[in-house]
Amino acid sequence: MAELVEVAVNRPCCSGCMACVEVAPEVFAFDESAQVAEVRANPCDAELARKAVAYCPDDCIDII
Repeated sequence: MAELVEVAVNRPCCSGCMACVEVAPEVFAFDESAQVAEVRANPCDAELARKAVAYCPDDCIDII
C-alpha cells in the first residue's frame, strides 16, 4: 500500500507555473480564476507529493 500524506499550497507565493499540475495532475489542479494551483486530492500518494515539492520553483507546496 502506498504511503499517504496531506499537502497544501501556499497560494500567495504560487506563480501559477503549473509545474505541480504537470507532475501530479491527480493531486493538483489549476484554479483559472485565481491563476494559482490548488490541491484536488488529500490525502495523496507521498511519492507524487515529494515530486511536486521538488519541481515547484516557488517552494510553495508543503507536505503536512
